[in-house]
Parts: sequence; C-alpha cells; structure tokens
Amino acid sequence: MPAKPGKYEQDLIRLFVSAYENFAWAGSEIIHLDEQEDGAIEALITRPDGQTMAIEHTLIEPFVGDKRDYAMFEQAFLKIEDDKSLAVPNTGITVYVPVGILDGQKSANRNVIVGAIHSWIATNRLHLREGKHEYQCNVPGMPAATLNVEQVKFGLPRPDPGSILVRRQQVKNDLDKVIEKALRKKLPKLVNTQADRHVLFLERDQFTFFPDQIFNEIKRQRSSFPLLEQVDEIWHVETVFYKQGGHVDFELRNGDHLLATIAFHDNVLVGHSKDGVPYPM
Repeated sequence: MPAKPGKYEQDLIRLFVSAYENFAWAGSEIIHLDEQEDGAIEALITRPDGQTMAIEHTLIEPFVGDKRDYAMFEQAFLKIEDDKSLAVPNTGITVYVPVGILDGQKSANRNVIVGAIHSWIATNRLHLREGKHEYQCNVPGMPAATLNVEQVKFGLPRPDPGSILVRRQQVKNDLDKVIEKALRKKLPKLVNTQADRHVLFLERDQFTFFPDQIFNEIKRQRSSFPLLEQVDEIWHVETVFYKQGGHVDFELRNGDHLLATIAFHDNVLVGHSKDGVPYPM
C-alpha cells in the first residue's frame, strides 16, 4: 500500500527545496511518490528548467527499536511523575529506567515492574545519596532491576516542593545496526529512481548521540554498500526542536567540515551557507 500523507516529512522537504543551492530550486514541483506507489521514494523534485532531484528520508534512532521502546515507556512509567507525594522538598530526583525493561513482557508483568519501581521510589526517596548512583530494585517474580538515580539539592532562596522525573537509560550501543538497516532499506529505491541527482536525508531528533557518529558509521560500512557511490548528497537533518514549525537544521557534511547548511525557525529561513561562507539573506 502507498504511504499515507505525512505532513511532517513533506514540510521538511518543502523547506529544504525552497532554499537549496541558494534558492536555485525554489518554485520546483514536488511530487510525493510514496503516496502514489508502494515502496517509492519520499519525493521527486522537478525544477522549471527540467532538472530533477530524488529525495529519500529516514529517521536515525539512537538504537534499534527506540521509538517502540519509548512508546511503551511513556505509557507505563511517566504516570509515576504524577504522584506528587514522591517529591522531596528542595530536591530534584531523576530515576533512570533501563531501556528494554518492558520488552517481551505481558501487560500484567509490565504493571508489576512499574509498580515495583514506583514503590521503590516511595520507600527510598528520603535516603538517596547526592549525585548519581546505582541502586537495585526488587521486582516480584523477576530479576532485580538496576536503577541509576540522580539527586540534586536545590540551593534556592525560597522553599521548593521538589521534583521527580522518570527517564530512560540507554544500556546498549547498536547504532551500527541502525545505520545498516537504514542503508539497506533506503539506498535501492533512492538510486533506482530516475533523477539527475539523488539526495538522502538522515534525520536526528534526539541529542543522545552526535551527527559525527552517524557519518563515521556510514564511512565504516561504505564498502558493504556500493550503492552509496550513486548518492550525490547525504544531509543530516536535525529536528530536536522541530514539530510542525520550531527549528530545523540541514547540514551537508564531509567529516567534521560543513559543506553547506540551511536553517529554519518557525518555517522562516534564518541562515544558509556554503563552505562556511554565509549567503546573503
């Protein structure tokens, strides 16, 4: 089945095309091929002079299954923060739960895990050491969970009710598998699309890893993916602060060197450059 219209990805492509190569592609026709044909690329761009550009987009997760894991985490654990009785006055407490702790667990077992961690915080919140430390949390009928807990005392001039945050702790590093999966899935359909140039977007929507890690991994795996030679440009698209507006950065990289940049804030161009030299706005 063709993809359903994705306004988020469409907006990213529209913004990019509007300023790409110092506005040389502004006013181009944008056809979202993935909405017309199953397995097609994101978009085919046709300039008024007939030049064409194929664009494919993919989100690079910090580890395999990140989005699925966060969806389970959000539904199960964030409700602990609603228990205001857990807060310690003038203190900030952040409890880091291991990524994947709910993997393969049935609903009843998930509730047991969440309940055990909730109870552990209630029992131990007044006895935590300052700084970041590991603690063992017993889970009935299951192996104990290792929690990283960070406690910070507020040096405020007035009393503060304190805060409790529950966050995820990444415990594995398989970015290599994330990159391999993305290249294996995206490269064939991108380079097999007839166009004058082929552009790949690699989106990063979290600060948990750096763009250099992505491009270093692509360099390491290049010999396994000869189709990379047919990709004209790979752009890093940073959307940490972008949700239907906000801020987005497009970066064309060669190692640590930025060959070109394009930045938008609230859908308005706020900067673009080539080889470190800003274009006139």
